Amino acid sequence: MTPEEVVGVWRLASYTEVDEDGTTAPGPLGEAPAGLLIYTADGHVAVSMMKTGDTPALETYMGYSGHWRLAGDRMTHRVLVSAHPRMAGTEQLRRVALDGDTLTLRGTAVTPVGGRVPERLLTWRRAKPDDTASWSTAPDHTASDDTAAQQEKETD
Repeated sequence: MTPEEVVGVWRLASYTEVDEDGTTAPGPLGEAPAGLLIYTADGHVAVSMMKTGDTPALETYMGYSGHWRLAGDRMTHRVLVSAHPRMAGTEQLRRVALDGDTLTLRGTAVTPVGGRVPERLLTWRRAKPDDTASWSTAPDHTASDDTAAQQEKETD
């Protein structure tokens, strides 16, 4: 795999935790997280992931940005800013695999969970310009015109 093959926008397909015996379970963002991963040709990376739906999850949003570099099957994200301040200034090492339009990143959690540091497996699919209409997996919370008008009156 070359850096040029990784450059682009990726949509999160799955985010799971893997036990020592290979058993998988939903990751910290629940059963159906949504997310975008962006690798630029000049070495910048941006990751944004969120929980969707109403089921409880350990977290509701994860995100960071910084720089990336690829060496063989090792991807390093050097985190400059993060929704979790403990990640800023760290290097996140991931094993990476590319199979067509599917990118897989495998690494460990930043902090222990239940006394162990779980392995995390993130599967990403290359985003296509024509699939943006289906990107939203969150419920539509757009206020009706009547509700918006009422909220406007309340703030006057």
